[in-house]
Amino acid sequence: MTHVGPLNGLPIACTLPTLADAKAQVAKWRAFDADYALESERTDTTLTIHYAKVDDSIQRLRELVATEKVCCAFVDWSIDQTQHDLRLIVSGTPFQLAALNVR
Repeated sequence: MTHVGPLNGLPIACTLPTLADAKAQVAKWRAFDADYALESERTDTTLTIHYAKVDDSIQRLRELVATEKVCCAFVDWSIDQTQHDLRLIVSGTPFQLAALNVR
């Protein structure tokens, strides 16, 4: 399968330096989701997660996404703050999204 676009050629794997770093990032996501997740939507190429929109959730999501843009750069990470809720939008190929292991 050939992937075309700005993400072409990037490894489809987490590139955090250690397993401990990866586990810590997963723990941060789980805590964040427990605190603020409302619902999610998934298509073949996009995962959208809706969160409660408050100052703390905005700041924490920005920090989480900043890390993900470095360690999981094989997908596109964006935050939409223009709606009544806070939205994380992750885009990529079906293969790339599957590698995130997000349900």
